[in-house]
Amino acid sequence: MELKRFNQKDIIFALDIGTRSIIGTVGIVKDKKFQVVCEKYLEHEERAMVDGQIHDINLVASVVQKVKNYLEDELEIQLNEVSIAAAGRFLRTIDVRADIELNDDEEVNKEIIRSLELSAVKKAEEQIASTTEGKLYCVGYSVRNFYLNGFLISNLLGHKGENIGAEVIATFLPRSVIDSLYAVMNRVNLKVVNLTLEPIAAMEAAIPKNLRLLNIALVDIGAGTSDIAISSKESISAYGMVPMAGDEITETIVQEYLVDFNTAENIKRSIVKEEEIKYIDVLGMENIISSESVYKLIDSIVIKTGEEISKKILELNGGKAPSAVFLVGGGAHTPGILEAIADKLKLPPQRIAIKDRQAVIECVSDNDMGSSGVTVLGIALTAIRSMGNDFIDVILNNDPISLFNSHKHTIMDVLLQAGINPSLLISKNGKSVRFNYNGCKRIVFGEYGTNAKITINGEEATLETEVKANDNIILEYAQNGKDAAPKLSENIRNINSVSIYLDDNIINIEPVTLVNEKREELDYIIKNGDEIRVFLPCKVNEFKKYILKEEVILLKGGEYLEDNYEISEGDHILIKAMDSYIGSEDAAKVNDKEDYVDVIESENIEGCNEDSENINSDKIEIAIGREEFRNITVNINGENVVLKGKVQYLIVDIFEYIDFDLTVPKGIINLNLNGEKAPYTANIKDGDIIEVFWSDN
Repeated sequence: MELKRFNQKDIIFALDIGTRSIIGTVGIVKDKKFQVVCEKYLEHEERAMVDGQIHDINLVASVVQKVKNYLEDELEIQLNEVSIAAAGRFLRTIDVRADIELNDDEEVNKEIIRSLELSAVKKAEEQIASTTEGKLYCVGYSVRNFYLNGFLISNLLGHKGENIGAEVIATFLPRSVIDSLYAVMNRVNLKVVNLTLEPIAAMEAAIPKNLRLLNIALVDIGAGTSDIAISSKESISAYGMVPMAGDEITETIVQEYLVDFNTAENIKRSIVKEEEIKYIDVLGMENIISSESVYKLIDSIVIKTGEEISKKILELNGGKAPSAVFLVGGGAHTPGILEAIADKLKLPPQRIAIKDRQAVIECVSDNDMGSSGVTVLGIALTAIRSMGNDFIDVILNNDPISLFNSHKHTIMDVLLQAGINPSLLISKNGKSVRFNYNGCKRIVFGEYGTNAKITINGEEATLETEVKANDNIILEYAQNGKDAAPKLSENIRNINSVSIYLDDNIINIEPVTLVNEKREELDYIIKNGDEIRVFLPCKVNEFKKYILKEEVILLKGGEYLEDNYEISEGDHILIKAMDSYIGSEDAAKVNDKEDYVDVIESENIEGCNEDSENINSDKIEIAIGREEFRNITVNINGENVVLKGKVQYLIVDIFEYIDFDLTVPKGIINLNLNGEKAPYTANIKDGDIIEVFWSDN
């Protein structure tokens, strides 16, 4: 035989283990194409598999052994290695949405989007894991929708907001499925050198890479399941499965004509070849039926199967129909299935085609098996591209991580498989503190966080960087910024003290700090929403409350000081206690403030000239000192504003007196002084005209 001229190491052995049958294909690569040299097709004698799932490992192993023995006898070689595929029946697909909060004024970049997607896939895995035992492998996902502040948006990149969300459809494969396939192979002394998924294998064979730029759906209609793969932008973007296929039609025939499963299969296959079909029912009676009557019987279940397949295609493809649909597998020739799918997807029938082996341009073989033999060729082609790699191992922070080798993997896949919480990848800035200071809004920002750093083999990488077997990945988790914790002392601007004479003693009136109308020390940590008032308690009522801390009578120059009197630098103030100034008898007679004033004035008139010289000299000194502090009036944006309490004023001082929010930038701040542009540090004087406004440039 011609094959004997080739090295046995060049032989590719692929097995397609289906619900109704097993196909074994042996071939070699010749002239850059896979050339089939020997094949064997065998059906299960009993229903050892249901809906693509192995129920009886020994029965399945016995059929595999027969296929293997036949090929070995024909080729006079021993087969030791095999490539196989896991059925789409085991794929678990789920639709989830995840949301993450954004930092203040943060622009969405690619890393944030990838972390959002990772959060959604992680959430999907957790939901499936709650109903599935054992380890799960994510074999693919696609984003259906993005959200910005709760509203749909087509592209998040470059936007700002409070939160973003993503709705993804993710597909997972349980590890237990792989274990059952390996158990069968162990019983027939075959080593698995490559493992793929049946939808991937079918896509690999039926749709060349240059066609995967198009949005195409491939449906492998078998006996137990209909496996679906969606191609878009040169890759397979989604997988899925519908647990309806040829067996549902066969079971309908079983019930209607009282035959066993194998007889029903023969009836189903005969309707496309014969006008009349003979069969023997379970009672041993021979019957004759027309193919037309069988068509009518199965029509409703065919339409139902087509509807379910179409519904799954729409779900996997983001709610829209693909450009075209290719059908493979034995069930692809079921009468009416093509039309049912076209009707549900609202596609012209010519956009749906059955692919057989002649469409597999990378293979040389006969077309005896038609569309049923496409998947096994795809398994072989996949094996050629990734021989010996059913799983690849990488190192993440010194821990080995195994990835199912179903497609090209990125660091994002590694982190997902390792169970890394996506929140550890994106930093959060520390919380800012917003408060009011003397009626003006202020904000103190929290510290900036540090995003995660990723290296692969010592080189800087991102979540989208592709990984290979044995890559060494180092992940440094993101560090959140510290929350703002501003102290009062850090936010009090230039407020000078006022010196006065109190009972001939010089004292300084220091600023008073009130937080939410409660007095606090300068080391107080400001909290979000605090109302802060910092002022000099120079009004008499404030002076008594915050400095003297008692109710007394204050005199200046022999005159009683009203509560709203403003104490000035150098004032001479005298204190008189209430009870020493008014006797008990007088107090009984006094009924209002005017009576108090009369008594005070009469007492202070006596001896008021004793220290007149000293008082006059003090007033001269005070007058000189008070010239250092002055008030000025300037016009700001058309309104006159009085600035107080400084010797010299700069333009920047005006923001303490006007309602101009600097915490939310709206462009570039423009400052004009008397019609000319001016910097923040420009000196201003009484009568100046100032304009301040935002502009785009």
